[in-house]
Amino acid sequence: MKDFRGKTAFITGGGSGIGLATAKVLAGKGARLILADIDQGRAEEAAKAVRALGAEAMPITFNVAEEAEWARAGEAAKAFGDVRLLFSNAGVGGGAGKFEAYDTEVWRWNYAVNVHAQLYACRTFLGDMKAAGEPAHLVITSSMVGIVPSPASVAYISSKFASFGIAMSLRNELQDTGVGISVLCPGMSATRIVRTTRELRPGLQEGGAAAETSAAMDNVLAAGMSPVAIGRRVVEGVETGEFYIFTHPEWKRLAEPQIAEMMAAFGESADPSYGGDDIASLLAANGVRRMNASVAS
Repeated sequence: MKDFRGKTAFITGGGSGIGLATAKVLAGKGARLILADIDQGRAEEAAKAVRALGAEAMPITFNVAEEAEWARAGEAAKAFGDVRLLFSNAGVGGGAGKFEAYDTEVWRWNYAVNVHAQLYACRTFLGDMKAAGEPAHLVITSSMVGIVPSPASVAYISSKFASFGIAMSLRNELQDTGVGISVLCPGMSATRIVRTTRELRPGLQEGGAAAETSAAMDNVLAAGMSPVAIGRRVVEGVETGEFYIFTHPEWKRLAEPQIAEMMAAFGESADPSYGGDDIASLLAANGVRRMNASVAS
């Protein structure tokens, strides 16, 4: 998408961090902004900041993890304008602790925000974006840890792998439509995600070693990349139609050996008499020509 003038963008997690930074860049390019956040005060302050840049903006307060609340958000958005830019960006951390002792309530909440909300966002807006017959774009926020898992929360990392997989699958599904798609995979970013997680997580607050890990991660991320720079890169990626939007090149040296290990693991067939999977038929059965970057011959 080259021209954002007059286009309506819906951004979850738009009250702060990468969402708000992206909104401000879009405002400078003439877009109209809907800033969705679970915190009413942050949503309203974000809309005020965007209006100060000369753009039209509307705050919406709702919980992206609750499917029923998306209907209200969708109706409010429709009254403001037809959404052509959708940024499914809201996210929370997964807390800390060993996997076998993980709080199942926190696990479900993490997936509701980081994964299920991707579905709810697309159920609300993607159909109309596809039917409009004009350029539109979807950006799903994953993470570098959704490609290279760090020694952190299994809940957070696996949810970001899921978001990455959703984007990869939608890349197939959206081919030959007017809707472009990007997956944003930032590294360490100076956002309030750790604090938001502490404020919103269900059940008991973390204590002991888990609380110490949470505080340490808050300090680590405080020294991360500015969301302002990430927001600029996101909009640039939409303009140039990039699928992968990477912002932290230092992670490349971590991704390369992981991918090399995967490639090296492809050996001889488990059944030498088997003729091999017919990939072209697989694609044809699903009505597509391409499996991500691979084109059927």
